[in-house]
Amino acid sequence: MENNEIRRNQELKAKEFAHNLTLLNKCKKTYFRIIIAYMFSLIFFPLLSLFLMLGSVFADDTIFLTFESIIVYSLAIYCAWQGAYRKRDLFVLFTGGLAVFNQIILSIFKKYANGEYLKYFKFDSIGYTSRIHLLLLVIILLIAAINMKTNHTFHELETADGYPYFNERFFEQDMDSRQRAIKDPYQQKFDELKQTASDQMTDLTLKSEKLDDHVDNYRNDYMDDV
Repeated sequence: MENNEIRRNQELKAKEFAHNLTLLNKCKKTYFRIIIAYMFSLIFFPLLSLFLMLGSVFADDTIFLTFESIIVYSLAIYCAWQGAYRKRDLFVLFTGGLAVFNQIILSIFKKYANGEYLKYFKFDSIGYTSRIHLLLLVIILLIAAINMKTNHTFHELETADGYPYFNERFFEQDMDSRQRAIKDPYQQKFDELKQTASDQMTDLTLKSEKLDDHVDNYRNDYMDDV
């Protein structure tokens, strides 16, 4: 009966490891796709702004747009890297927050920008890029949501038995090493008593040596007097 229970526990643990290993591999593939999606979507808007600035012959509106997007999206790329590669949830929120912040800036600036008169027509660079950025914002927020969900799954796997290999052999070796590292409380008490006894013996030896030295000196002095 006991053997059946042990076998059943082993089968359950093996199924759990197989399930967790599948989830871990899925997370790794998802993270790779998330990083690629982040890089393409976050680098798109600064490049678009730079292209518009060159196309509008360095108009004031597009110069501001380019430098603003480079600053904001440089921070967003750093936060995205921390959120997807380092698995830090707070930076995932920062990534989406920076994209939202950029959209707010565009919406405010659009009210005051007059547009630039090019050779044949008036080009509203801020209004044009604001509409494109709105679509980009939806994509970034979707990626951030997937990133957050994947982080949640990954953090649960980090606390599961057998991480990161989810292999019974590695798990048993890890448990054995942990058990060897944990001393029995009686063994700890015995080691403390042994250490205390050793210290006491050392003190007695030192005192005995001092006493012998004193006696030898006394005898030498006495013999000299005689």
